Amino acid sequence: MFVTGRPVTGTGLALRRVARRSEDTDSPLAAHPALRPYLADLAAARGLALREEVLGTGQAYAELAATLVEAVTSPEEPVDLLVLAYGVPDVQPGRNTALRLAEHCPGRPLAFAVCDQGPAAAFTALRVAAEFAATGACARAVLVVAEQAALPYPLATPAPMPDRHAAVALLLETGPAPVDVRSHPALPPEAVGAVLAAEVAELVGERDGVRLVLGPGVDVGPETGVGPDVLRAAAGQPYTGTWARLAEGEPGAFLVVADYDPVLGYLCVAGFEKSPRPVAHAAVG
Repeated sequence: MFVTGRPVTGTGLALRRVARRSEDTDSPLAAHPALRPYLADLAAARGLALREEVLGTGQAYAELAATLVEAVTSPEEPVDLLVLAYGVPDVQPGRNTALRLAEHCPGRPLAFAVCDQGPAAAFTALRVAAEFAATGACARAVLVVAEQAALPYPLATPAPMPDRHAAVALLLETGPAPVDVRSHPALPPEAVGAVLAAEVAELVGERDGVRLVLGPGVDVGPETGVGPDVLRAAAGQPYTGTWARLAEGEPGAFLVVADYDPVLGYLCVAGFEKSPRPVAHAAVG
């Protein structure tokens, strides 16, 4: 049962803290003996066989992201909501990772996950957090984006796979402006540049101090029209790379984050402010 406290003032969310982590080692949980028959049954249902060279490797998201949740939260600031976004399945499919991560938060946050949307999952999670904040029942929300690089069976359909295990945690707190998340489904690659330019122009308006962060799926030039203050996510981290760039350096007063998934054809764009309080960044582990 979800129990909320007295509504707080504020209809928007602003970025307060960011922490990121990458990991090259594998979790011992990936070698649990119960996983082989479970995964074999899943793969067989699609006519696939297990990849023996990958079985027993990978990372568990609860362990990967727990230190990040602790890094962006503090005991005197209880969290009301935690949303986990991921594209690659966890190596421990039988447990609720979002609830485990919520145990590392001060307060008793509502916690759940968004998946099966490729890189768009993080934008959906951000939209959910924004809608929750708009009710007045969310003073702080934690967004966790995670990916792990091991899949013990062949992909049934094309999907981007990361080079390394990685996770990012964002702490968002109430602010004066709402988060604006926009999605364009079934968008062909040749249309991305023009659509993104129009969205950036509308989101930015007359603002100064704008920082644009482009995901690894976005391959556009200066036609986006926001000047040189652009951060590009490195290739190889299709789910966390975009959000990890927010932990590098001092962002602008207003952030525009965009990514494109050429497999699903989704262009996602989000505009939100940083907190008026100093934004803290951290690389953990």
